[in-house]
Amino acid sequence: MKKYYEAYEDRYKQVHSKTKKAWAGEKPSEIFKTLLEKYKISKKESILEVGCGEGQNAIFLSESGYKIDAFDVSEEAINWCKNKAKEKKVTGVNFFIMDALDNDYKKKYNFIYSVAVLHMLVEEEDRLRFLKFIKDHLNEDGKAVIMVMGDGKMEKKTDIKKAFDLSKRKFGEEIIEVAETSCRIVKWEKLLREIKESGLNERKHYIDESVSGFSKAMIVEVENKN
Repeated sequence: MKKYYEAYEDRYKQVHSKTKKAWAGEKPSEIFKTLLEKYKISKKESILEVGCGEGQNAIFLSESGYKIDAFDVSEEAINWCKNKAKEKKVTGVNFFIMDALDNDYKKKYNFIYSVAVLHMLVEEEDRLRFLKFIKDHLNEDGKAVIMVMGDGKMEKKTDIKKAFDLSKRKFGEEIIEVAETSCRIVKWEKLLREIKESGLNERKHYIDESVSGFSKAMIVEVENKN
């Protein structure tokens, strides 16, 4: 039986087959390049994107000279990423399929980032496992940036039993049927408590309105420090 968050595989397939366009668009969120520069992450070392979706951020960072390992649970999304990288002649990204909640991945990094993934996870156990994946794959004193949908004040929780149900959504000028998928938006208090429970240390949290595809995004900068 598919896990509820795998409904994004259905959504990507539906959108790509019907429109030949990326669901999330192709505009990257340049804030992550700014944060790499802030933390003085070398372009000689690999960094990790957890849940890369259609790859716009990983490709952008690779074009800027960074070496990126980027994975997603969706095979459709990773195939899209590889085709886009080939189209743009980008060679500095290693795209691969993996589930952050169920894997035996061993490699560690000095910098990990995640864009719009944690809010797709609804169940408490899944959210904590996701954050622990980030902690477990950071080197000592390694930094990570986690971005989720929300304004820090509102809450929202979808019914995971309906994740694969079809619904009509506006996409550009079209109305198309796509999988409902899943979403859980939490307040700052909840998100920061989850981060603490995972063993990560919060450095800074704030709202950013420049992240591509979101009117407002909650961003937390964390580190792995005992």
